[in-house]
Amino acid sequence: MSKKGIVFVLFVLLAVISFSAVGYDLEKVIIVPIPQEFEVSIWLDKDPGSLYKNGEAVKVFFKTNADAYVTIYDIMPDGKVQLIFPNKYDTNNFVKANKEYTLPTDSAKLSYQLLVSGESGMEIFQIVASKKQLPFLKSAIEKFSKEAFPLFEDLADTLVEKLVKPFVEKEEYAVAQTYFYVNTRPAQGTLSVNSSPAGANVYIDGSYYGTTPLRVSLAEGVHLVNLYKSGYSPFSKQVNIRANMTSYLNVALSKTQKQKFSVGIDSNPSNAKVYIDGVYRGVTPLSVELTVGAHTLELEKENYEKYTETINVSGPVSKFINLRFLGYLLSISSDPSNAEVYISGEYVGNTPLQKRVSKGWYRIVVKKDGYQEYSKLINISNDANLKVNLERITPPEGTVFMNYAQERVNIYVDGVFYGVSPGSIKLQPGSHKILAVKTGYQTQEYNLNVNAGSEYYLSISLIPEMKPVILRITTSPADARVFINGEEIGKSPITVDLDPGYYELLIIKEGYHFIALARYFQEGDYSLNFDLQKIEE
Repeated sequence: MSKKGIVFVLFVLLAVISFSAVGYDLEKVIIVPIPQEFEVSIWLDKDPGSLYKNGEAVKVFFKTNADAYVTIYDIMPDGKVQLIFPNKYDTNNFVKANKEYTLPTDSAKLSYQLLVSGESGMEIFQIVASKKQLPFLKSAIEKFSKEAFPLFEDLADTLVEKLVKPFVEKEEYAVAQTYFYVNTRPAQGTLSVNSSPAGANVYIDGSYYGTTPLRVSLAEGVHLVNLYKSGYSPFSKQVNIRANMTSYLNVALSKTQKQKFSVGIDSNPSNAKVYIDGVYRGVTPLSVELTVGAHTLELEKENYEKYTETINVSGPVSKFINLRFLGYLLSISSDPSNAEVYISGEYVGNTPLQKRVSKGWYRIVVKKDGYQEYSKLINISNDANLKVNLERITPPEGTVFMNYAQERVNIYVDGVFYGVSPGSIKLQPGSHKILAVKTGYQTQEYNLNVNAGSEYYLSISLIPEMKPVILRITTSPADARVFINGEEIGKSPITVDLDPGYYELLIIKEGYHFIALARYFQEGDYSLNFDLQKIEE
């Protein structure tokens, strides 16, 4: 297999010409997954044991069910091991729970791709996930400056037996593998697996294939078969598959003896509550007897982060756990609420709120518009509850809010111009004269006695100024149409104001003779009364 950039090959995964004996002990190299809560999976864009040809791209997918550090390496037929992930282009091997990843990852998809290259053979991709960084990667990672996908110094047997297995046996880990063939796939045979009782999980060469009874096609050659069933001892055997023949594996599973071992659990600080498989067992320090197998260990202590771990019991176990201190719970409330809270100068939210802090002195500041700022230095040595009564600030001025019936009204206060239609103004305590002025309208005067901190609401509606000529027009009968200089202004009776001048009046009512009048009007108040004459038919 090779990794290729956009225009050039980055590296080649080795393959061999023959399907004869591989350069490693299959039973030493394959790490069969033990059924447990922590799981990792790896798969390709084809089923396990599928065929890829030279130049064909291989897509690798993997996922864990918990946040973990992950490595993927290629075990080649001659026993050499090449690091696939992390690599020079994908250096971050920390992955998030339940997220599906692809190689290359999104951040490196333009840097390389996996292409098949080399002679015929079988290659195994093995993936290891752990809650801690994987120390056996160190020697390979140090080569990134010279090699994008370095070879491990040890062959597969040594690497897995002496470096990988000792690490995963001490830490919470998960493992899986898959395999494929390059250019030519060996002739196929059939394996029939049965167990008593049935329903055992079947792993072949480390890959899960289903439950018994199981019938599956496999490449000719030696394969490692593992069976797991709850309550029964694990079974492992190498089976030789012959081309075009069926091999049978019939297994009578043995019930497991419920052997128990002492498990000592201590913590810093002590007196943490201990739960095993969800059942409360006491507080640390604690010694319990547990059966062989995987158990979920949980520690809880107030103000400390909950600790969870899966422990595999196969002998006496001693666990010492340093709990991570979360801080003391500081609760802050205020009246009124929704005030800003600052702890030692840092904004942490609005009241009411809860914040975990370490032991020590803190300056607590609570702020809200319209209220005096609260500030206090407190010493936190345990959970604390702070209730703050904020005092309202009495403004030194009063506020006058104004709305207008007309637009663009000039406002004067005590002879000083305050703006055009201001929405509000602030005034010192005392008596004030407010004038509302607009051309064409009578000036309005408002006298207001203002108190500090008080609010006032003023509705300003100006009266239009009357022109110097006032015409009061009535007719008998009423409801006649009135025109001045050809423009209809309404129906009688009607009052209009005009500037001095010459005007033509026309009075029209259906069924009556019209009346026309033309004259000059000086300043003054005129009452014009017209008797309309009915039109005789």
